[in-house]
Amino acid sequence: MGFIFTIEEQCQGCYACVRSCPVKAIKVKEGIARVMDELCVACGYCLNICAIGAKQARSDIDVVSQLLGQPSPVIAILSSTLPAAFPGIRPKQIVSALKKLGFNEVMETAFGAELVCCEYGRSLTENREKPVISSACPAMVSFIEKFYPQLIDNLAPIVSPTVAMGRVIKWQYNPEAKVIFIGPCVAKKAESEDEMVKGVIDAVLTFPELSEMLATKGIEPLSEEDEELSGPIPSLGRLWPVPGGLLKITGISADILSTEIVIAEGIDRAISCLREFVEGKTKTKFLDIFFCQGCIAGPAIDNNLSLFERRRLIVDYALEEADKAQTQSDVEKYAGIDLSRKFTDRHTELPIPKEDEISSILGQINKLKIEDQVNCGACGYNSCHELAIAVCRGVAEIQMCWPYLVERLQGTQDEFIRIEKMTSLGQMAASIAHEINNPLAGVLMYTKLLAKKITGDTFRREESLDYLSKMESEVSRCSKIIRNLLDFARQTEPMLRLVDINQVIEQVLAMVGHQAQLQNVEVVKEFSTSLPKVMADFDQLQQVFTNLTLNAIQAMPEGGKLTLRTSVMDSQVTVDVEDTGCGIPKENLNKLGTPFFTTKEKGKGVGLGVAVVYGIVERHKGKVTFQSEVGKGTTFTVYLGAHDDAKG
Repeated sequence: MGFIFTIEEQCQGCYACVRSCPVKAIKVKEGIARVMDELCVACGYCLNICAIGAKQARSDIDVVSQLLGQPSPVIAILSSTLPAAFPGIRPKQIVSALKKLGFNEVMETAFGAELVCCEYGRSLTENREKPVISSACPAMVSFIEKFYPQLIDNLAPIVSPTVAMGRVIKWQYNPEAKVIFIGPCVAKKAESEDEMVKGVIDAVLTFPELSEMLATKGIEPLSEEDEELSGPIPSLGRLWPVPGGLLKITGISADILSTEIVIAEGIDRAISCLREFVEGKTKTKFLDIFFCQGCIAGPAIDNNLSLFERRRLIVDYALEEADKAQTQSDVEKYAGIDLSRKFTDRHTELPIPKEDEISSILGQINKLKIEDQVNCGACGYNSCHELAIAVCRGVAEIQMCWPYLVERLQGTQDEFIRIEKMTSLGQMAASIAHEINNPLAGVLMYTKLLAKKITGDTFRREESLDYLSKMESEVSRCSKIIRNLLDFARQTEPMLRLVDINQVIEQVLAMVGHQAQLQNVEVVKEFSTSLPKVMADFDQLQQVFTNLTLNAIQAMPEGGKLTLRTSVMDSQVTVDVEDTGCGIPKENLNKLGTPFFTTKEKGKGVGLGVAVVYGIVERHKGKVTFQSEVGKGTTFTVYLGAHDDAKG
């Protein structure tokens, strides 16, 4: 597992993480968006964009808890973004709270920032031939190592303030100590295990992880007394998280700043600057670059303060404490600490698909023509062409294309309607067989009687005509039943026209009324005589009310009352299908409308009836509601927009 991972059961396939990921390090398979560790730079963008929390960063809480329980001293080093992360709480109160957690000492990485800035000052003064890119942001370092390895030689061979502070402690201050960094950056977790700098930071806690540990122990920082930081005390080093802080601490002049130095914060500007750097369009001598808009915008600062307000809090804290610092002697004391580092080419060569492969994918999603490539971005990629490339590489699925998916779902819904229609037809045919059997038995009886009359001595013309009339009536009855079945089964194209809902329900009852009689179900019709018509497809509405009526009848196997009620309310035609049957258990209420979910016995239904009802009514811009109580019955209500005769 990498530093950022997906809780798979929570992922809902919204592709927000794909859209937000600047390096497209998200692989979608079977609808689940997983992080590809070989591409991920641990910037944390996906953590903040995932509204349901399916994306999570690896927590070091257990590691820190274990270290706090061991005899070795444990030192916390705090990011100087602390005032912005805990507004209203004094930094020295956090120090006291950390001591209660079990930390032996609490220091600031800001002193490491001052050592690092001294190193940058020397490097920029001595080396003016080769353009230099700052290496303080671990996400940016990882980005260059993985995606712009040709720029590795331009990275300043200087550690970050966090690693610098870790070396101060481990190499000189207290070699026996365990060092825990606490700050707003998820990428620090990856940096702590980078083989080029590992060994000085034992664990990394984000600010939310710290809050969780404090809450678990019942420690409320706001109620704590102030307690002083220990170790070397920084001065202007606390300005490091603020954009331009490195230059301010280093003391680079405004003239150099205006002509040879570029500051780039935020992923869009950062990547743009790097691209121009590679293409030779940027002639800068020093590129101070961060993935976030400075560390004050780190992904693990969990509040809604504006960047301006966060900057103010940090600057105020830095200026307030600057007068108390005795930095120069401390800087000299630790001047011998090696602050150098090297970098690793971690570039992963992604396969380049052939044009015919890309065209094949575009063809599958109906985007082969340029005019069909809407580039809506719903899939998470900037264009249909980019999605096709990702599919070819095996990191995306064609189902991520929203227009394509909608088109497929439309076809699937039509198939659902057809399947459920045939299921309903089968159920009706089974019961109609009994209904047809009675008139056929009557016809057979009258045929035999008529045959006896004709061959016997008692033939009377009037009596024979009466027999024939009764036979004709029974055959017509059979013919009508069969004709209704054929009309119901016929596949027709959807056609909107003015429809009388009362007429639709009457035709439904003509087909299923016999089933109600067989089950001793009383059918009550409460039709509004002033019901306006609706613009709808007659056959599809017939399907809706057939499904609802059959379900209601089947819910009353021992008999009961079925009420079909029509009315008009607020420019809407409403139809209630109310039964006095068994009702629906609470645990099944939220499953209604789910395709293939059914509580019926095997062979009695396939679980598409209500799903089809929902689909058809939604396509008619209506809605379906229901109320149910176990043992008392269920009422489904269908709402359809009434046709306004004035509008035509």
